Amino acid sequence: MSAQIPASPSPAPEAPVASAPGPRAAALQKVFAGALSSSIRANSYANFSSCFPTPAKYCPSALEGVWKQLNTRLEEECMRDFEKILEERQVIEGLNQWDNMIEEARRRKNRAVEGEEPPRPLHTLSADELHSAHLTPYLQQAQDELGSKVHSTQAENATIFSKITEQRAEIEQLLSGLDRVIKDIEGSVDAIYTDEQSGFGELKGDVWTTEQELAATR
Repeated sequence: MSAQIPASPSPAPEAPVASAPGPRAAALQKVFAGALSSSIRANSYANFSSCFPTPAKYCPSALEGVWKQLNTRLEEECMRDFEKILEERQVIEGLNQWDNMIEEARRRKNRAVEGEEPPRPLHTLSADELHSAHLTPYLQQAQDELGSKVHSTQAENATIFSKITEQRAEIEQLLSGLDRVIKDIEGSVDAIYTDEQSGFGELKGDVWTTEQELAATR
């Protein structure tokens, strides 16, 4: 059996051609308008009236009106015919397509000079590549949003930890002061108890002495 030759990728579809005049179509319209205006100006009233000397002598105003109407009609007819030719021959679309081809060739040339590889046609990409191409922007956006939230949460946690540290230091300071107060109170209680025990012993001795004296006198 002969080896099966892999089919070559089909060419990418051509980009749609804009109907609005591109650079070359606009330049063509500008050149035609300039040439027509120059031709109309060449048909001056002096040249026109020289062809009709009698009306120019006896009714110059009427002749001048005819000259203006003739120039206006000539300009309108020329522009109408020009636009009709552009439409029938699809000149604007053709020139726009030419602009696109030249621009695409320029981009390919620049990529070749810079060493960049031309983009692959979409129909040659695998399902995984297409799936990744569609999901990557959304995943990147989600990652950026998540990173922003994590950064904000970390900043809030740092602020809370700082407040907790300050409150803990205040609590430790209060407990230390409370310990000193408790020790002072305990010392005072011990001193009072010692004084009371000493006075009770003396009182007991006095009572014993008095009882002995009374017993001796009986």
